[in-house]
Amino acid sequence: MGDGALTQDEIDMLLQGADSFSAPADARAAGTAGIGMDMSPLERESVADMLLSALQSGTQGLSMILARNVRLGSPYAEIRTQQEINKEFGNDFVALQQGMSGALNGSLVLFLPGADAARISAIVMGSDDPASATLPLDNAQIATIKDAMGPVLMSVATQMSVKIGVPITPLPVDVTVTSGSVPLQDSLSYLRTQIPINIEGAVDSRISIVMPVEMASQLFQLSSQRESARSVDYGSKHGPALPSGPAPGQTGIKDVAFPAMNMAGAGPLQPNKDLLMDVQMTLTVELGRTKMYIKEILSLGEGSIIELEKLAGEPVDLLVNGKLIAKGEVVVIDENFGVRVTDIVSPVDRLKAQKSG
Repeated sequence: MGDGALTQDEIDMLLQGADSFSAPADARAAGTAGIGMDMSPLERESVADMLLSALQSGTQGLSMILARNVRLGSPYAEIRTQQEINKEFGNDFVALQQGMSGALNGSLVLFLPGADAARISAIVMGSDDPASATLPLDNAQIATIKDAMGPVLMSVATQMSVKIGVPITPLPVDVTVTSGSVPLQDSLSYLRTQIPINIEGAVDSRISIVMPVEMASQLFQLSSQRESARSVDYGSKHGPALPSGPAPGQTGIKDVAFPAMNMAGAGPLQPNKDLLMDVQMTLTVELGRTKMYIKEILSLGEGSIIELEKLAGEPVDLLVNGKLIAKGEVVVIDENFGVRVTDIVSPVDRLKAQKSG
């Protein structure tokens, strides 16, 4: 639509959790007959969330390469057959295959529509109009896509290793343009996870990550084992205290006397701050906030204005990991936005804000 607003059909599909990129329900039921129980809905959603979290880490680097904001949406995972995968991604898709060895053996494939790949490569090559990029992709464009998206997949493998708590070795990323078939590891069924992606001013589409169901199930099991081990470890250290008091038949309780600690020669307990100097923190500048009903959000379109609960000219908030630490004013430096710190929030005020939050 020209005004950018959602249609009623799109609103209905959004509220019902429908996926406009998926096959009809009858086709999905027929195509996945006999394999739908390979992974439960919980397992599929858990793996999809892991992939999203891993991709979000990788797209931070992509955003820096493109000098544009890159945002990912909520994932949607389905079980698909080899035939369905070939039909969906068999032509005009860029397939980036990430092999892995170690605790998780196999490969996953990220499918990117060819038109979106052309736009991304045009941005990296310095084009002022990425929308004008055309197909088919030449060798230079394919190499550019590999340089831009390859680190994203390498980051996915690294983040998976952190999630399951055991080493995974990422292999070199292989890039191909599909034509009739897709480069997949042999399996009876696959987990396909679709994730919306928006690259500022260039791409508003979806990427798909496909992996064998066996590999996805192994990833879920390793993650579950990791969480169980952490829960057991936490319980052993912070479990409920055993009941105390005199044994049956005994009376009277004696206070325990602790010997005085000898602090002679001991200096002040000063933590070694140098150990924290290279820890990365996320600094966010918040212009303002507001609350909206779902019906108001769904009615938004191009040109809509959202009124924030902050007066014009008020200082903006600086937050570190979501905690308010300072206030400042917006400035422009060499055509870039910046923030001049005008006020540091005192520790007392920060503590009050944490308690009230």
